[in-house]
Amino acid sequence: MVYILLNILAMLVLAFFTHILDKNVKSNNPSVSTFSIAGLIATIESILLVSVLIMKFVHFDVLISALMKLIAAIDGIMFVFMSSALIGFASPKKKTIATIVKYLLIFLAIYMAFFKYNTIYISLENGIFYTSDYLFTGTANILFPWTWRTVYIVLYKYLLPVVSYIFLVLLQENKNATQLEKYQTVVMGEGLIIMGLINLGLQFVHDALLTSSLFYIYAYLFMYFVFYRALTQVAVPSGKAILVTFFKTIMSYLIPATLIGFLSGILQPQNNFMTFKFVGLFCVYSTAIIIFALWISEFLNTSSKLYTADYEAALEKALATIDYADGEMDQITEQMFDILRRNVESSSMSVYILTSQNELEVAYSSNDVNVKIPLSNPIFDKILNINKNIVIQSQIEKEHDLSLIQKELNDFFKLTKSDAFFILNEGHNIFGIITLGIKASGDHYKEYDYNVFEKLYSYFFVFCYYMRNISNKDIIGIVNREIRMSSQIITSIQENIDHVKNPKIDVGYLMVPAHNIGGEFIDLIRLTDKRHLFVVGDLSGKGIAASMNMVILKSIIRTYLAEVHDFKQLVKKLNTFVRDSLPKGTIFAGLFAMIDFETDTMYYINCGIPTLMMYTQIYNNVIEIQGSGHILGFVKDISPFLSVKTTKLSSGDIFLACTDGLIQAHSLRGEQFGKERVQQALIDNTTYPAQRMAQFMFDGLIKFMSKEMEDDVSILTLKYEGGEKRAEQPEKDSAANTDEEKHVEISDEEKAVEELEVSEDAKGLETEKQSTEIEIIEESSQQETSESENAATSPIGAVAASGSSEGFEMPDLSDIDALMKEAGL
Repeated sequence: MVYILLNILAMLVLAFFTHILDKNVKSNNPSVSTFSIAGLIATIESILLVSVLIMKFVHFDVLISALMKLIAAIDGIMFVFMSSALIGFASPKKKTIATIVKYLLIFLAIYMAFFKYNTIYISLENGIFYTSDYLFTGTANILFPWTWRTVYIVLYKYLLPVVSYIFLVLLQENKNATQLEKYQTVVMGEGLIIMGLINLGLQFVHDALLTSSLFYIYAYLFMYFVFYRALTQVAVPSGKAILVTFFKTIMSYLIPATLIGFLSGILQPQNNFMTFKFVGLFCVYSTAIIIFALWISEFLNTSSKLYTADYEAALEKALATIDYADGEMDQITEQMFDILRRNVESSSMSVYILTSQNELEVAYSSNDVNVKIPLSNPIFDKILNINKNIVIQSQIEKEHDLSLIQKELNDFFKLTKSDAFFILNEGHNIFGIITLGIKASGDHYKEYDYNVFEKLYSYFFVFCYYMRNISNKDIIGIVNREIRMSSQIITSIQENIDHVKNPKIDVGYLMVPAHNIGGEFIDLIRLTDKRHLFVVGDLSGKGIAASMNMVILKSIIRTYLAEVHDFKQLVKKLNTFVRDSLPKGTIFAGLFAMIDFETDTMYYINCGIPTLMMYTQIYNNVIEIQGSGHILGFVKDISPFLSVKTTKLSSGDIFLACTDGLIQAHSLRGEQFGKERVQQALIDNTTYPAQRMAQFMFDGLIKFMSKEMEDDVSILTLKYEGGEKRAEQPEKDSAANTDEEKHVEISDEEKAVEELEVSEDAKGLETEKQSTEIEIIEESSQQETSESENAATSPIGAVAASGSSEGFEMPDLSDIDALMKEAGL
């Protein structure tokens, strides 16, 4: 029974590797699919072999002879497809001669299996035994005592794979294959050698253990496993990495497999009959050993002690351990270099920080590089213009955009003694670069390294941001060492906002972290004189980690505003950034609101903020208008959950947005502060300026709690003083009708096209700033009544239909390209 179970195990594993090879390997090379076909044929052969063993076990011998001949034919066909895939790996183009030879070999395998094999005997006691006629008779038989079975084995199992592999090597040399392709070829050669050695080993022990021939499928299993590892390889490992991989293979695969086989041999019943006790024990210890093997594999893959070519998980784990709050600058820089040296095999690291002379000066170098790089170096602008932040030397000749500045890049690499570099920037403003020396093994950084660097870019951004702010000697001389530099950095960034200077609105805000620094922020972004963007954000986590994520996200928002021209698209890009670029598990709850002072209209998207309240002066009442909202970073595609809402602004309207730290705070008795207290405080303080309203709200919270804060608190208050006064309604009009006038949500059937138009206001700023004007044009779908249809014809028909007398004039976008060019975008 154990032979049946082990063959079932081989069948399942073979099917699994065939599936993931076909599903996960992304390649334009058709040979990859040919490998999948060969694996599928081997899986079918394994299924038929298991079926025959079960039939033999239950003494159903009617179809066994025919099925064994079919298995022999399929075995040869599998080798034909596998050999064809090897040749196709180097030369994907199909050639007529190769196709003809391929089908001739398939026909020969079928012919030999069905017409030249006399009998194929199989049993659970004696294994598999083949009988066939001699190839020659008479004197030739004495010189060449070969049977058709011998010819079959030599031709399909040995000669065909070897010849195909030789063709693969020659074709790769002829086409100047890359180092990765050559390495993949070497690994596939190892797979063929393993398959051949297992086959020879089974033949060697056949006389002593006849049942060994029942395990020939395992030779194919190990071969396809090695093929899978070769085809999924994304980088050429160093000698050290190969040894580590070998060690991991022994610990994760060979030892568990040997242990399962050893226990099966000991516990197998003497009579070779199936017993429920043996089957139960087999399932228990096999499952336990497999779970242990998976745990060992996960532990070794994430361990920073062991370097492999697949180092992404270990690198991310190590970068997340850097504590910018407790460490000194020298300790942190040495820790960063040690992480890169152990995981990436970087031979050196240098950090360049922007100085007041507009030069990038060395702040740290592990190999004593001391050069100054002018910020005016043209390669920086050219790289940023193609939306790249990371450049590795091996990409220069492969990417057209980089090849145009090949000489300049090579000179830069030579000057900095590096093989890769990161540009750390906010929009087009560069504040630092990080350079990495060639790998310790002498290898260049490959595509895999680039992808890992790009995915973990946020960690390097935070590191360089930290270096920029503490490497400045003037700051270090002033700031006492007892003050945590990280807190000062975050606070200064948090307070770097564009204050609203429009007389129509009074803005007040308050950001108070519970523990010195946190992940909440409020940002005011000037788009034009007539438009302003307001952002309230709450990133998950506490302390330095959350605050660093806040720094990154706040910078990314401003960067994206220079790129996107769609209000929803801005939020969608931020969702992708939070999900893919910030540390795993990070989520963002917040509000994005844009006020158009020219039309007295506010557009906003709720991304999970708990409260957005509006006070109407005429009714002296507060209503909630936040509606439903979905946090960013939780789902991959946020677009189905985004809803752009709009409300008409009138003189005396007051808006308040806050994070959950205000609403969910508790008193000593466990009572929650709640929305009712927020509403009442808003009504009680309407006569005060917006900033004092926010302060009074926070003071009321502190008095209510009578203890230390539990969570960060952010409050944004907007007091609108422009626009027309709202006309009084008859007393019989309900507050619900007023709410409907005030707040209109764009339905799912309507389309909101939000355009960001870039302009530049040079008069009001001391330095040139780029600004992005958000134009939101709403197109309504057909409604049942003619009145709704007329309202839909207006670009903001939803508001017009609700009773507003003011329309929305379509902006002239004909010169948007000129405006963007003038703004430098």
